[in-house]
Amino acid sequence: MVVAIELALYGSASAQEAPPPVAAPAADPGVPAAATVTVSGTRASLAKSRERKRDAAIVMDTITAEDLGRFPDDNVADSLSHISGITVSRTHGGEGQYVNVRGLGPAYSIVTLNNRTLATDGDGREFAFDVLPSETISGADVMKSADATQIEGSIGGAINLRSARPLDTPGFRSNWRVESDYNDLSRKHGGKISGVVKNTYDDNRIGVQLGLVLGKSKTRSDTLNEFAYTTLHGSLDKDGNQVDSPDGRDLLAPCCFSVGTLDQEKKRGALSGAIEWKPNKDIRMAVDVLATRLDAPSTGYNQSYFVDHAQGRYSDVVIKDNLVTGMTVRHLTPEIINRTDNRVVNSGQIGWNGEWKVGEALKLTGDVYRSTARRDSGGKNSWAVAGIPGDHTGYYSIKDGLPDMRVTLADGRDLAAAAPTLGDKDYALHWAQLDGTNIKDTVDGAALAGKLQLDKGFLNSLRFGASTTRRAKTRSTFDNLDYACQYCNYQHTFASLGANVIGSVTPRDFMRHGGGSFPGALGTFDLPAYFNAMKALDGKEIIDALGQPTGTFYNAALMTPAFNPTSSYDVTEKTLASYVSAELAGDDLFGSVGLRWVRTNTTSESAVRRVLTITDLTPNDPTSSPTIGYSLPTQEIVDGKYSKLLPSLNLGYWAQKNLLARFALARTMARPSLDQLAPLTTDGSVNRIWEISVQGDAHLKPVEARQGDLSLEWYYNPKSMLTGALYWKNIKNFVTYARDENVDIGVPGQLYTVIHPINGDGAKVRGLELGVQHLFSNGFGVNYKYSYTRTKSQVGGVEVGPLEGVARTSSAAALLYEDDKINAQIALDYTGRTVEVRESYGGMAKIADPITWISASLSYSINKSVNVFIEGKNLGDAVYKANLNRRGDALAGFETWGRTVTIGATAKF
Repeated sequence: MVVAIELALYGSASAQEAPPPVAAPAADPGVPAAATVTVSGTRASLAKSRERKRDAAIVMDTITAEDLGRFPDDNVADSLSHISGITVSRTHGGEGQYVNVRGLGPAYSIVTLNNRTLATDGDGREFAFDVLPSETISGADVMKSADATQIEGSIGGAINLRSARPLDTPGFRSNWRVESDYNDLSRKHGGKISGVVKNTYDDNRIGVQLGLVLGKSKTRSDTLNEFAYTTLHGSLDKDGNQVDSPDGRDLLAPCCFSVGTLDQEKKRGALSGAIEWKPNKDIRMAVDVLATRLDAPSTGYNQSYFVDHAQGRYSDVVIKDNLVTGMTVRHLTPEIINRTDNRVVNSGQIGWNGEWKVGEALKLTGDVYRSTARRDSGGKNSWAVAGIPGDHTGYYSIKDGLPDMRVTLADGRDLAAAAPTLGDKDYALHWAQLDGTNIKDTVDGAALAGKLQLDKGFLNSLRFGASTTRRAKTRSTFDNLDYACQYCNYQHTFASLGANVIGSVTPRDFMRHGGGSFPGALGTFDLPAYFNAMKALDGKEIIDALGQPTGTFYNAALMTPAFNPTSSYDVTEKTLASYVSAELAGDDLFGSVGLRWVRTNTTSESAVRRVLTITDLTPNDPTSSPTIGYSLPTQEIVDGKYSKLLPSLNLGYWAQKNLLARFALARTMARPSLDQLAPLTTDGSVNRIWEISVQGDAHLKPVEARQGDLSLEWYYNPKSMLTGALYWKNIKNFVTYARDENVDIGVPGQLYTVIHPINGDGAKVRGLELGVQHLFSNGFGVNYKYSYTRTKSQVGGVEVGPLEGVARTSSAAALLYEDDKINAQIALDYTGRTVEVRESYGGMAKIADPITWISASLSYSINKSVNVFIEGKNLGDAVYKANLNRRGDALAGFETWGRTVTIGATAKF
């Protein structure tokens, strides 16, 4: 936690503008306009969110904390998924990590805290919600229509998280929560303690607030880590008799797959604080600090099979609709893979915000802040492989779900039966990769804004302002990729090196709900012993896969990770923006019309190396690797700049006392991801995958959209509402990846496929959102949201299908009950069929199956101060599954997380 505190106190330097002004609608029946709602409990939270949506000057949805330090869900992303048009993607353990808004992925939306850009620990701009404990947040606004006063950068929608301020409620308050959780897949416990203390002084002119979160959880995820396919052009010896079968042409065949389990222990900590001061009625200022730390190391144990086709390998082939669904595979080497990931993230934000009412008509606000994120993983991740040398035979088949994989070892043993007893004499060294990146992201910003009250007929006021940001993201990669295959080809068993490396684990309920049949025991490594074993070979000559001396000698010291300039970059981005917005108000009509101007300057620095030579002595052995010769890295520094004008219009009309119609038009933009500005290049040559992937291009244009919203909001009852919205977005220059086939890059005898980012021609997004919230007088309530999204995209003037990562349908339903003692809720969040990759293997799309996430909670008030509760997540034991665009015999992804139950207590003082 000391590191987290230091991170938060780096200093202040930047900022952003305040949220859009609230409208002045007609009075809500049953709720006085000046009433203050003290949020405590689910019903009160929904009521407050309803008021905030109703009073907003733009199209917006919102979530409000149920109490001080208590967000509706343990994870902020899961809470956001209850809003129409919001879907989440999940990380290990099933935790919500990234948020999609209105059919567009996290790259098309920005996430701010108190209207300040949050630094991120990933390569791009996408904010990972798992680094932020929900206890630090008091509310979240999803702004779906654009306004000139908002920071630019979102096409899907902008998400602004709000932290509590001590003067929000007068007096002393202290809330504490302690809990313990259990996951039925990992069969392990975790726990968390959190608390908030705040008080006000000097007749409520000074407020101080402090918050603390400390948590630990242990999760397990069973995953299909890899399932790749190969297109077999020409002919296939289908029956093992050297006769080309007529139906064995242009087939899609499995290349390789691995299944395994991943154990992760997450330790979270957060410190938050705020000081707020109102020296008089005209001046207010606040300083707030947030520091978080996520320590989430993970270890994965996997079994892996390279069943790729080679001459003479296949027999007894089964073909279904041009997909190889079964075969006998000769010369198979069963492998075990241990992968570790050392994700340690320190992030924080510190900022000052002030407001000055200069006179009756003019109000000025200022804001400066610094947001930081650091990820310390450079060279600390591992991917170690060992295999059983010998001539083994595999039997592969797949029907629906995971494949069946049976292996007969060369000595006649069945792999599944022998797996728990296999050890150092059976497994030999192979691929040994150490890698990882250090990420440093710093965002400095400052803003000055003003509001001039005019009251000249329909022109109510004029808002104006300017802001500037400077963002610097550095990615430093450390790896040993040039020497990771120094010990390849299974030539040395661990026993022959005098090492004790191999163990095994048999996870219970392994890959449940996945189908398929394969060995249940997974090989494990003592990783330090694995790498120490290499030292026994130091100074000995390396023998190639054909048994010939190479003239080079083993050196274990070369396995130490070193800085890799071709996988590293420095990107600096500076923005300058200004805006003016006229606020309109009449008897029943209100709105705003504004214009925002923004200039962006970028500088990216990276290094590129090129493939020069390929030496492949055993091209028909899929588990061997060729030797690749590369050029020396060449530094590249590229500058870019652009300016944009972004007009916006928001109108609201009270057609009746409780019926509000909204209309909005805007031009919006989203900048390319930061890693898309650096031309990092990777290739798959060492695995005989003749592809070069270019990650970025400094000359990419920003993604732009013309968008509109039309909505109706019927506030038919106090605390209840019925809403509907239509929206459309016409996007141009969206970033996608093009594949250039058969490119001559200068390597004799080998053509490559080059994958590189481009600005696509355009895309169209059309959507519908419906919602109903009804709170009955008897304590029951229902909350239901539904969204439908349809997308079309074009590249090169040709329609290529939907945008990736878009679920056509999604919904969220909740049934709740609350009285003086009991607070109960069950919620279902549904995400429909999703195209994850538009053109995957064989030109088919990779499509994720629908998923329904079920959560429930029950709390009981022992007295006014103490509550006890029980909560459940993923109670339906949902799993992630993806297939190529055909029946379930072409699996492309699978992960299961298990159910989690939490019990605990809260206390208020």
